Amino acid sequence: MKNVLKSLVICSIVFFSACKKDKNPVENPKPVTYDSAAQAFFTSTGITDTVQKNGINNLVLQLKQNSLWNKFLAIYPMTGGTSATTKWNLKDPRDADQAYRITWNGTPQFKATGVTCLNSTDWGDTHLSDSLLAFNNSSISFYSGTQNSTAGYDMGCSNQVFPYNMIAVYEDFNNDVVNTWFNAYDTAQDQPASTIGLFTNSSSGGKVVRYLNGAAERTYGAPVDAHTNMNITIGKVVDDSHMGLRECRFAAIGQGLNDAEALTFYNIVKEFETKLNR
Repeated sequence: MKNVLKSLVICSIVFFSACKKDKNPVENPKPVTYDSAAQAFFTSTGITDTVQKNGINNLVLQLKQNSLWNKFLAIYPMTGGTSATTKWNLKDPRDADQAYRITWNGTPQFKATGVTCLNSTDWGDTHLSDSLLAFNNSSISFYSGTQNSTAGYDMGCSNQVFPYNMIAVYEDFNNDVVNTWFNAYDTAQDQPASTIGLFTNSSSGGKVVRYLNGAAERTYGAPVDAHTNMNITIGKVVDDSHMGLRECRFAAIGQGLNDAEALTFYNIVKEFETKLNR
């Protein structure tokens, strides 16, 4: 009889323990859901790194939430550290010239932090002609990860064909290195103490403004109604030997930005760079 009672006690303990566990089941972690635009980019690039994916996804979400996503034709996050992963346009990640994905020429230096063109044969063709941009509503942005005082072109079309649409982070008028957007430029050369950060030329509201890290650094005159009809390139302009030799960590091309939009855009890009630890 004692053995029967003992067995009943043990069974009761096991039963109630099992019931207690059932009340607190171990939950499986929910799968991460990415924005559809970010997911399309991951599929094309083959990027699997979680830090990079989360950073890009947050970049997309922040641009959309702040009504900036639709202002751009091309956004180049420059992630992955290879020619195959840095060529893609986040806005349209198809492997086609019509999608403005980059064709890299020469032997640029590819790193996890970005892309640097160091030789005259190094440059990236975005296949995006400035003819697609409105002279009075357009912008071009280049995030430099290199500190130097090298006067040269970092991104743009041509130094020989009017109206000279280019970014020169560091200018030198003696060598005809001029930062200009639709032929609007300053009469005093700009040689910033720091060449690291987001540099933007924007045409909006009847004037062209050069922004550094979201702040209006120079206000130029009115843009002219003309186009070079040439593709925008990264790392240099195709008809000038002066190169900035600066690492491109991010680039974008699109509509013009006002002061508030330029600052918001910089803060979003800066957060993206921070999340990627670069």
